[in-house]
Amino acid sequence: MGSGKYQNGTPVPAARKLAGLFTKEDTFNIHKTFGLGCLLHFLYRFAFLGTPDMNFSGSYETLGCVLWHFALSTSSLIFRIPTKRIAEGSRIWPEYRLHSIVFACRSIACMLVMWAEHRFAVAKPLLEVNAIIVVATLIAADLSTWWVGPSGRSSTIQELDAPPAMRYFFSVMQFHATAGCLVGVRRFSTQFFYVWIIQFTAFLMTLRRKNLAPHGPLVVGYGIMLTAGFCISTYDHYINGQWLLVNTLANAAAALRLGGRINKYVLWAGLGVALQALRPLMVVPDNDPHIAVKVGAWLVTVGMIVRIGARKIARDYAAPSAQPAEKPVAKAR
Repeated sequence: MGSGKYQNGTPVPAARKLAGLFTKEDTFNIHKTFGLGCLLHFLYRFAFLGTPDMNFSGSYETLGCVLWHFALSTSSLIFRIPTKRIAEGSRIWPEYRLHSIVFACRSIACMLVMWAEHRFAVAKPLLEVNAIIVVATLIAADLSTWWVGPSGRSSTIQELDAPPAMRYFFSVMQFHATAGCLVGVRRFSTQFFYVWIIQFTAFLMTLRRKNLAPHGPLVVGYGIMLTAGFCISTYDHYINGQWLLVNTLANAAAALRLGGRINKYVLWAGLGVALQALRPLMVVPDNDPHIAVKVGAWLVTVGMIVRIGARKIARDYAAPSAQPAEKPVAKAR
């Protein structure tokens, strides 16, 4: 038996490879129905990027759409998948599946908080709930790792077959996603883009598992999605005067975790507390007289990220045989 494009030395027809997406576990095509609906929903919302905030609101239509994405992630549990990750790292394994659900639910929960604020005309944003969601996500991710056991675990980024600089970029962007949830800018599009990255990446990894897509382009595609998500998040925070706040916080978190190995619970709980004091100081109003100081603080954190990245790429990633391997810390942010 062969794999990929050939079977027994004969090319596998495209129709037969596509048929591999239909499995016995999903007899009634429940997961695929959710997937198709989510794909169409993504396309619809992307048509309203920018000021309209993807046309989300406090309507029950928005609530139903958000819960549809929750159903897509959780319905993936019906499938049986390999218990171990393959060497290239671009196919779904048990820990990744659970983490994918957990982190998709993190952004979905943030969206539901905003929906409730809109629906019930809450006077003040429930920003404390965002901090609770972030910490709860860390706990859920750790419980997921414990649940699958040693055989089903793998560092999502560190053990991915990709260039060192790309892996480092992926790690830093994950800290930006967590900071985006913690800061809690009241824009649906930031969190919805995070959901798109997570769910569409899982779909691409399914295609890889069925040999319908090569590894390299999938990794590049993931990088493009992260870059797009960063741009959308920056725009949403910029129009609310919080772009310096979220980027400074994210860079500081990445530097402390990747460079200082700070415990993730201590890190995010501490930053959550600090955020309460920093938020009014780091918001950028029109004609802000302190903008130079705020930009300077941000540049300091950028320099920290660049310095740590250069060291890791040169020492820990590019020449692993010459140095002891560091314990991966970029699993659950």
